[in-house]
Amino acid sequence: MKKTTLAIAMLAIMLGTAACSSTGKDTATTAAPSAEASTEAVTETESQEEEEQGEEEDVEEDSITGEITAIDGDILTVRSDDDDSEKNYDLSKAEITQEFPFAEGDLVDIIFPYETTEDPVPVIALEVLESVIGQNADPSATGKVTEITDTTLTLELEEGESYTLSIANAYIVSKEGIKADSEATVTYIGDLDDDAMATKVVTEDSYDTAEAELSAFIGKVAQNEEDNIVLESAEGDFYTFVSDDIDFSAYSTGDTLQIFYTGTITDKEISADKVEKK
Repeated sequence: MKKTTLAIAMLAIMLGTAACSSTGKDTATTAAPSAEASTEAVTETESQEEEEQGEEEDVEEDSITGEITAIDGDILTVRSDDDDSEKNYDLSKAEITQEFPFAEGDLVDIIFPYETTEDPVPVIALEVLESVIGQNADPSATGKVTEITDTTLTLELEEGESYTLSIANAYIVSKEGIKADSEATVTYIGDLDDDAMATKVVTEDSYDTAEAELSAFIGKVAQNEEDNIVLESAEGDFYTFVSDDIDFSAYSTGDTLQIFYTGTITDKEISADKVEKK
Protein backbone atom coordinates (compact mmCIF):
# COMPACT_ATOMS: atom_id res chain seq x y z
CA MET A 1 0.00 0.00 0.00
CA LYS A 2 2.81 2.40 0.88
CA LYS A 3 4.62 1.54 -2.36
CA THR A 4 1.49 2.28 -4.39
CA THR A 5 1.02 5.67 -2.68
CA LEU A 6 4.68 6.61 -3.24
CA ALA A 7 4.46 5.71 -6.90
CA ILE A 8 1.38 7.86 -7.38
CA ALA A 9 3.07 10.83 -5.67
CA MET A 10 6.18 10.54 -7.86
CA LEU A 11 4.04 10.34 -10.98
CA ALA A 12 2.20 13.55 -9.97
CA ILE A 13 5.51 15.39 -9.46
CA MET A 14 6.80 14.29 -12.86
CA LEU A 15 3.63 15.42 -14.61
CA GLY A 16 3.80 18.84 -12.86
CA THR A 17 7.43 19.35 -13.87
CA ALA A 18 6.66 18.46 -17.48
CA ALA A 19 3.77 20.94 -17.54
CA CYS A 20 5.96 23.77 -16.21
CA SER A 21 8.64 22.98 -18.75
CA SER A 22 6.09 22.98 -21.55
CA THR A 23 4.64 26.34 -20.41
CA GLY A 24 8.09 27.94 -20.29
CA LYS A 25 8.86 26.80 -23.83
CA ASP A 26 5.56 28.14 -25.12
CA THR A 27 6.18 31.53 -23.48
CA ALA A 28 9.65 31.78 -24.89
CA THR A 29 8.43 30.73 -28.31
CA THR A 30 5.67 33.35 -28.21
CA ALA A 31 7.92 36.19 -26.98
CA ALA A 32 10.76 35.63 -29.43
CA PRO A 33 8.81 36.30 -32.65
CA SER A 34 7.43 39.53 -31.09
CA ALA A 35 10.92 40.96 -30.48
CA GLU A 36 12.06 39.82 -33.90
CA ALA A 37 9.08 41.46 -35.59
CA SER A 38 9.78 44.73 -33.75
CA THR A 39 13.41 44.72 -34.92
CA GLU A 40 12.33 44.06 -38.50
CA ALA A 41 9.82 46.96 -38.35
CA VAL A 42 12.48 49.41 -37.11
CA THR A 43 14.92 48.24 -39.78
CA GLU A 44 12.28 48.64 -42.48
CA THR A 45 11.40 52.17 -41.30
CA GLU A 46 15.06 53.19 -41.26
CA SER A 47 15.51 51.79 -44.75
CA GLN A 48 12.52 53.76 -46.03
CA GLU A 49 13.84 56.98 -44.46
CA GLU A 50 17.27 56.39 -46.00
CA GLU A 51 15.67 55.81 -49.41
CA GLU A 52 13.62 59.01 -49.12
CA GLN A 53 16.70 61.01 -48.08
CA GLY A 54 18.62 59.50 -50.92
CA GLU A 55 15.90 60.46 -53.38
CA GLU A 56 15.94 64.05 -52.07
CA GLU A 57 19.71 64.25 -52.36
CA ASP A 58 19.62 62.80 -55.85
CA VAL A 59 17.26 65.47 -57.27
CA GLU A 60 19.07 67.25 -60.09
CA GLU A 61 18.70 71.00 -60.21
CA ASP A 62 18.58 73.68 -62.87
CA SER A 63 18.42 77.46 -62.57
CA ILE A 64 17.56 80.63 -64.43
CA THR A 65 18.06 84.33 -63.89
CA GLY A 66 15.28 86.59 -65.02
CA GLU A 67 12.91 89.47 -64.40
CA ILE A 68 9.54 89.22 -62.65
CA THR A 69 6.81 90.29 -65.08
CA ALA A 70 3.71 89.32 -63.04
CA ILE A 71 2.80 88.34 -59.46
CA ASP A 72 -0.24 86.26 -58.46
CA GLY A 73 0.04 85.05 -54.86
CA ASP A 74 2.70 82.31 -54.73
CA ILE A 75 2.96 82.27 -58.53
CA LEU A 76 5.57 84.45 -60.23
CA THR A 77 5.86 84.94 -63.98
CA VAL A 78 9.51 85.37 -64.87
CA ARG A 79 11.11 86.28 -68.21
CA SER A 80 14.42 84.49 -68.67
CA ASP A 81 17.50 86.57 -69.42
CA ASP A 82 18.77 83.80 -71.71
CA ASP A 83 16.01 83.58 -74.31
CA ASP A 84 13.26 86.06 -73.21
CA SER A 85 10.84 83.15 -72.67
CA GLU A 86 8.30 83.46 -69.85
CA LYS A 87 7.25 80.75 -67.39
CA ASN A 88 5.19 80.56 -64.22
CA TYR A 89 6.97 79.50 -61.03
CA ASP A 90 5.34 78.17 -57.85
CA LEU A 91 6.97 79.51 -54.64
CA SER A 92 4.72 77.68 -52.15
CA LYS A 93 7.51 75.30 -51.05
CA ALA A 94 10.54 77.43 -51.93
CA GLU A 95 13.32 78.75 -49.74
CA ILE A 96 13.22 82.51 -50.43
CA THR A 97 15.97 85.07 -49.86
CA GLN A 98 14.77 88.67 -50.11
CA GLU A 99 14.92 91.98 -48.25
CA PHE A 100 11.90 93.70 -49.78
CA PRO A 101 8.49 92.45 -51.01
CA PHE A 102 8.33 91.19 -54.60
CA ALA A 103 7.70 93.73 -57.32
CA GLU A 104 7.46 93.58 -61.09
CA GLY A 105 10.89 94.28 -62.49
CA ASP A 106 12.81 92.48 -59.72
CA LEU A 107 15.80 90.49 -60.95
CA VAL A 108 15.70 86.99 -59.43
CA ASP A 109 17.69 83.76 -59.49
CA ILE A 110 15.52 80.62 -59.38
CA ILE A 111 16.54 77.02 -58.67
CA PHE A 112 14.11 74.26 -59.73
CA PRO A 113 14.13 70.49 -60.51
CA TYR A 114 16.05 69.63 -63.69
CA GLU A 115 13.90 68.93 -66.78
CA THR A 116 10.64 69.29 -64.85
CA THR A 117 7.49 69.37 -66.98
CA GLU A 118 5.20 70.80 -64.30
CA ASP A 119 3.37 74.06 -64.92
CA PRO A 120 3.82 76.18 -62.87
CA VAL A 121 7.41 75.09 -62.25
CA PRO A 122 7.97 74.10 -58.58
CA VAL A 123 10.71 76.27 -57.11
CA ILE A 124 13.34 74.86 -54.75
CA ALA A 125 14.97 78.20 -53.90
CA LEU A 126 14.75 81.81 -55.02
CA GLU A 127 17.00 84.81 -54.37
CA VAL A 128 16.17 88.41 -55.25
CA LEU A 129 19.31 89.83 -56.84
CA GLU A 130 17.96 93.34 -57.51
CA SER A 131 14.81 94.75 -55.90
CA VAL A 132 12.84 97.53 -57.54
CA ILE A 133 11.50 98.58 -54.14
CA GLY A 134 14.97 98.44 -52.63
CA GLN A 135 16.39 100.64 -55.37
CA ASN A 136 13.61 103.16 -54.85
CA ALA A 137 13.46 103.18 -51.07
CA ASP A 138 14.97 105.43 -48.47
CA PRO A 139 17.30 103.87 -45.86
CA SER A 140 15.96 102.65 -42.54
CA ALA A 141 17.28 101.72 -39.10
CA THR A 142 15.83 99.51 -36.37
CA GLY A 143 16.54 99.92 -32.69
CA LYS A 144 15.21 100.79 -29.24
CA VAL A 145 13.52 104.14 -28.64
CA THR A 146 15.32 105.73 -25.70
CA GLU A 147 13.72 109.18 -25.84
CA ILE A 148 10.68 110.66 -27.57
CA THR A 149 9.37 114.24 -27.86
CA ASP A 150 6.79 115.90 -30.10
CA THR A 151 9.42 116.60 -32.74
CA THR A 152 12.34 114.22 -32.16
CA LEU A 153 13.10 110.57 -31.51
CA THR A 154 16.32 109.05 -30.18
CA LEU A 155 17.04 105.55 -31.44
CA GLU A 156 19.65 103.22 -29.97
CA LEU A 157 20.87 100.62 -32.46
CA GLU A 158 22.04 97.09 -31.62
CA GLU A 159 25.64 98.24 -31.95
CA GLY A 160 25.04 100.64 -29.04
CA GLU A 161 25.14 103.85 -31.08
CA SER A 162 22.34 106.38 -30.52
CA TYR A 163 20.94 108.86 -33.04
CA THR A 164 18.38 111.64 -32.71
CA LEU A 165 16.09 112.20 -35.69
CA SER A 166 13.44 114.79 -36.46
CA ILE A 167 9.93 113.28 -36.66
CA ALA A 168 8.01 116.51 -37.30
CA ASN A 169 7.18 115.41 -40.85
CA ALA A 170 7.13 111.64 -40.29
CA TYR A 171 4.35 109.20 -41.09
CA ILE A 172 3.76 107.32 -37.81
CA VAL A 173 2.48 103.73 -37.83
CA SER A 174 1.77 102.54 -34.28
CA LYS A 175 -1.13 100.90 -32.49
CA GLU A 176 -0.31 102.33 -29.05
CA GLY A 177 1.93 105.27 -29.91
CA ILE A 178 5.70 105.58 -29.75
CA LYS A 179 6.97 104.70 -26.28
CA ALA A 180 10.40 104.73 -24.70
CA ASP A 181 12.11 101.31 -24.46
CA SER A 182 10.03 99.94 -27.34
CA GLU A 183 11.47 98.82 -30.68
CA ALA A 184 10.88 100.80 -33.85
CA THR A 185 12.02 100.94 -37.47
CA VAL A 186 12.70 104.44 -38.74
CA THR A 187 12.92 105.35 -42.44
CA TYR A 188 14.92 108.52 -42.91
CA ILE A 189 16.81 110.81 -45.27
CA GLY A 190 20.10 112.52 -44.59
CA ASP A 191 22.95 111.39 -42.36
CA LEU A 192 22.20 109.72 -39.02
CA ASP A 193 25.19 111.53 -37.54
CA ASP A 194 23.83 114.91 -38.59
CA ASP A 195 20.21 115.28 -37.43
CA ALA A 196 18.58 113.08 -40.08
CA MET A 197 14.88 113.56 -40.86
CA ALA A 198 12.56 110.62 -40.30
CA THR A 199 9.94 110.12 -43.00
CA LYS A 200 8.31 107.07 -41.39
CA VAL A 201 8.32 105.47 -37.94
CA VAL A 202 6.86 101.99 -37.45
CA THR A 203 6.72 100.60 -33.92
CA GLU A 204 7.07 96.87 -33.25
CA ASP A 205 3.35 96.41 -32.53
CA SER A 206 2.60 97.39 -36.15
CA TYR A 207 5.31 95.64 -38.16
CA ASP A 208 2.81 93.23 -39.74
CA THR A 209 0.19 95.79 -40.74
CA ALA A 210 -0.65 96.95 -44.26
CA GLU A 211 -0.02 100.56 -43.19
CA ALA A 212 3.59 99.72 -42.43
CA GLU A 213 4.16 98.95 -46.12
CA LEU A 214 3.13 102.46 -47.22
CA SER A 215 5.22 105.62 -47.48
CA ALA A 216 3.91 109.09 -46.64
CA PHE A 217 5.12 112.60 -45.90
CA ILE A 218 3.50 115.34 -43.82
CA GLY A 219 4.13 118.98 -44.66
CA LYS A 220 2.62 122.40 -45.32
CA VAL A 221 1.57 123.49 -48.80
CA ALA A 222 4.08 126.02 -50.15
CA GLN A 223 2.63 126.21 -53.66
CA ASN A 224 0.45 124.09 -55.89
CA GLU A 225 -1.01 123.66 -59.33
CA GLU A 226 -3.50 121.19 -60.75
CA ASP A 227 -0.96 118.41 -61.39
CA ASN A 228 1.71 119.15 -58.76
CA ILE A 229 2.11 120.44 -55.23
CA VAL A 230 5.09 121.51 -53.12
CA LEU A 231 5.22 120.71 -49.40
CA GLU A 232 7.56 122.42 -46.95
CA SER A 233 9.14 120.48 -44.09
CA ALA A 234 9.68 121.76 -40.55
CA GLU A 235 13.34 122.32 -41.49
CA GLY A 236 12.40 124.55 -44.44
CA ASP A 237 13.11 121.99 -47.19
CA PHE A 238 10.73 121.61 -50.15
CA TYR A 239 9.38 118.43 -51.76
CA THR A 240 7.47 118.33 -55.05
CA PHE A 241 4.70 115.76 -55.54
CA VAL A 242 3.12 115.03 -58.92
CA SER A 243 0.12 113.07 -60.17
CA ASP A 244 -2.05 112.80 -63.26
CA ASP A 245 -5.01 111.59 -61.17
CA ILE A 246 -5.04 113.98 -58.19
CA ASP A 247 -6.23 117.58 -58.46
CA PHE A 248 -3.86 119.47 -56.16
CA SER A 249 -5.55 122.82 -56.85
CA ALA A 250 -8.20 121.90 -54.27
CA TYR A 251 -5.72 122.69 -51.48
CA SER A 252 -4.55 126.04 -50.20
CA THR A 253 -1.18 127.45 -49.23
CA GLY A 254 -0.52 126.72 -45.55
CA ASP A 255 -2.66 123.55 -45.43
CA THR A 256 -1.04 120.63 -43.67
CA LEU A 257 -1.23 117.52 -45.84
CA GLN A 258 -0.17 113.90 -45.58
CA ILE A 259 0.72 112.61 -49.03
CA PHE A 260 1.20 108.91 -49.68
CA TYR A 261 3.77 108.30 -52.38
CA THR A 262 5.69 105.69 -54.36
CA GLY A 263 9.46 105.69 -54.59
CA THR A 264 11.75 107.83 -52.47
CA ILE A 265 11.20 111.24 -50.93
CA THR A 266 14.52 112.33 -52.45
CA ASP A 267 13.20 112.10 -56.02
CA LYS A 268 13.09 115.39 -57.90
CA GLU A 269 9.39 114.77 -58.55
CA ILE A 270 7.70 112.36 -56.15
CA SER A 271 4.84 110.22 -57.46
CA ALA A 272 1.80 110.90 -55.26
CA ASP A 273 -0.81 108.18 -54.68
CA LYS A 274 -3.23 109.75 -52.19
CA VAL A 275 -3.66 113.00 -50.23
CA GLU A 276 -5.11 113.42 -46.74
CA LYS A 277 -5.66 116.77 -45.03
CA LYS A 278 -4.37 116.89 -41.45
